[in-house]
Amino acid sequence: MSTNETNSSHRAVANEGRRQRFIRALNYVSLACGFAALAALVVLIGWPLNETGHFRLRLGCNLALGAFVVQETIRFFLQVDRRAYLKARYLEVALAALVAVELLAGKSVLSWLGKQVSGLPGSNLTLLYLAGSQLTLIALVGLRILRERQLFATRRFTPGMVFLTSFAALIAIGTLLLKTPKAGTQVPLSWIDACFTATSATCVTGLSTVDLPTTFSRHGQWIVLGLIQLGGLGVMTLTYFFAYFLAGGVSLRSRIALQDLLSEENLAHIGTVLGVVVGFTLLIEIAGALLIHMSMQGSGLPPGELVFFSLFHAVSAFCNAGFSTLSGGLADARVVDRTGMLATVLGLIMLGGLGFPVIKNLWLVSYTRVWRLFLPSRAPLPRLSTNSRVVLTTTVVLILGGTLAIGLTEFIFGYGEHTESKVFTSLFHSITTRTAGFNVTATEKLLPATAAVMMALMFVGGSPSSTAGGIKTTTLAVAFLSLRRILMGRADIEAFGRRLEPQVVDRALAILLLSIAFITVVTVLLCILHPELPPANLAFEAVSAVSTVGLTRGITPQLGPGAKVVLIVAMLVGRVGVLVCLVSILPKRRSPGYRLPQTTVVLT
Repeated sequence: MSTNETNSSHRAVANEGRRQRFIRALNYVSLACGFAALAALVVLIGWPLNETGHFRLRLGCNLALGAFVVQETIRFFLQVDRRAYLKARYLEVALAALVAVELLAGKSVLSWLGKQVSGLPGSNLTLLYLAGSQLTLIALVGLRILRERQLFATRRFTPGMVFLTSFAALIAIGTLLLKTPKAGTQVPLSWIDACFTATSATCVTGLSTVDLPTTFSRHGQWIVLGLIQLGGLGVMTLTYFFAYFLAGGVSLRSRIALQDLLSEENLAHIGTVLGVVVGFTLLIEIAGALLIHMSMQGSGLPPGELVFFSLFHAVSAFCNAGFSTLSGGLADARVVDRTGMLATVLGLIMLGGLGFPVIKNLWLVSYTRVWRLFLPSRAPLPRLSTNSRVVLTTTVVLILGGTLAIGLTEFIFGYGEHTESKVFTSLFHSITTRTAGFNVTATEKLLPATAAVMMALMFVGGSPSSTAGGIKTTTLAVAFLSLRRILMGRADIEAFGRRLEPQVVDRALAILLLSIAFITVVTVLLCILHPELPPANLAFEAVSAVSTVGLTRGITPQLGPGAKVVLIVAMLVGRVGVLVCLVSILPKRRSPGYRLPQTTVVLT
């Protein structure tokens, strides 16, 4: 190679290095714009603004938008192959173009909106416009962070860490929003109570240290509703992807680099799943809100309040959150005798707790079979997957078994409170106990035997890739199938004509042991911090928090700051999963490349 060629090669390498460093600098500018947009959004949502405040906020938003558009333009011209960049990053380019349009044509858009919606004040239009522009910018920055795999790789982020961090960030934002002036009423709200409420809403738990309708204004209740929706959707989408990605023979202590998780192919897959899940979620929640609205006619709630009431409870039920805008929850006299409304809530709870993979499989099988009635085909019909059969069978057994057990303990051997029907009350509690958290009778008045049954149901929870918590129905099913294999002397674990891999049993055993251990630790800490409270009630509280249920024996408002912190951690860990949290925290270890000699241990 000649000297000129060598120098040319060195210059090319140096230029490429400078280009990459400049792009990394632009990434930090983009991140700063995202934080500025997030701060502006918090101000918009949380504080009442006068004309001067509107002007300053709009100026700050325009500066952030302008800086972002400039760095996007520079980024585009720094690309070696601009056509390939546009093809690969079409969504980001489209969002960046939208940001530019919002910046350049903002006044025209506001003027046009003012003519179309004459009844809305101009200040509200400005706020809506600013909120929309900041949300667009935040979405774009978030998408870019996901695509920048090296950012996570340098920090040794694992999928579990990403999952945990996303929930923690949402909780922090929710805490700030709930402490803003527009969110509260005259009732004082401490930082710990704001954080507790934000955690409970984000983790779709339902435990609350304050009375929701009297502590938070309608604005604050909208914030709680948003946290519930984001928390529910986050669990459905991220857990769905993680479960299927990690199911390919990955050992318990294996760590997966985020750069492999967020490859372009997987991002495209996530986009498809997100679209289907979000569309299905919104459709079911809207349908549920309409049914609740119709069933609550004549309840005495004002028309405007009834609309929000219906929407809030539809989202809270589908996301298995258990929050209510009524002080007495669904035990309120205006609700407790309305079977149509309660039945709608039960339906939403079951749909939210089944899990998206099962719902998708059920839809595919049902749709194909109905379509074949009109267009016969020789192609084989799709069938229910083994996962769907295990989930559906275990769910039915738990619902019927829970109904029978609660009916026996509370009404046959006791004299518990109930609605018009003891059977319906038992069925409602059997379903809602598995992470939904609603109640139609006072939980603190339940008999001890009923509380014990509920604790068992809470511990199991819902199904994987759903809005529900607990160890999940499949974990319980695999544990019983493993027990059956031992008792019957079989070599393999079998379910519906299929054989399960040993790794599945290992994960189920790990989840069981870790969940029991974590609940024990939480219970002991609560007993240490509050020795004056009944240990059984504290254990009930611990199971409810870790399983993200939200039922309480009436002791949550009595807890001190230390116990609230313990429950905040319990709800967050329970929502993400004890196993996922532990695997994310433990240091990565390489396989030693050898196997030790085999031995035995006496068990009986």
